Amino acid sequence: MSSTSYGQYCPLAMASEFLCNRWTLLIFRELLFGSTNFNDISRGVPRMSRTLLSTRLKELVQIGLITRHEKRSTGQIEYILTQAGHALEPIVFTMASWGQEWLETEPSLENIDASFLMWDIRRNMNIHPVLPDPFIVYFFLTDVAENKSEHWLIFENNEIDLCYINRGFSVDVKIEVSARKLTRIWMGWDDFDLAIKDKLLRLSGNKEYTDIAALWLGSSSIAHIKKRDKKLQVRGHVS
Repeated sequence: MSSTSYGQYCPLAMASEFLCNRWTLLIFRELLFGSTNFNDISRGVPRMSRTLLSTRLKELVQIGLITRHEKRSTGQIEYILTQAGHALEPIVFTMASWGQEWLETEPSLENIDASFLMWDIRRNMNIHPVLPDPFIVYFFLTDVAENKSEHWLIFENNEIDLCYINRGFSVDVKIEVSARKLTRIWMGWDDFDLAIKDKLLRLSGNKEYTDIAALWLGSSSIAHIKKRDKKLQVRGHVS
């Protein structure tokens, strides 16, 4: 019997043996959001070592939850969910929805990963028909380390890319805000317009684009789920 086995025939116990490994459900989140190559999956779990990610992906292939394909044209490796892997979608998103509804917000704001925040924003932004092509948004996060403070989102050819290095972009809109406040807005915990009014989020650029910033910025896929009363919430971190 494996040392990681619960030694129970219960299907919950058996599934927990591999699904409850650290990072595994977050890998599924990235796959369910459409990431298929190693680098994109890694950008969704930036604090996970690439060695551990490689190990986890191999394990999930062996179990039968994902398949590994090599593109003949480019040689690029893709990871694709199997039917069993896709069946985990309601589990992953139900857990996320539960966390949004029942967990306190403050623990999640104690050590924000700016790289993940911007990657999450990138995949949920909206390509609005009013915007030019290309359309470039510069984010300056005021409360993180200097090497994590600058980000550029590029809308081009109906796709959105994220850059951390200034390549001489011609910026259309600049957003200056703390990562903490941006997280609260993105998750639906704070109001976008009120943050502007209170000068906690500063927008500059063409007024035609800044006036509809809330539309193209979008929000988290679970931002619509409202928090329970604070007295009912549970703390997300155990010390």
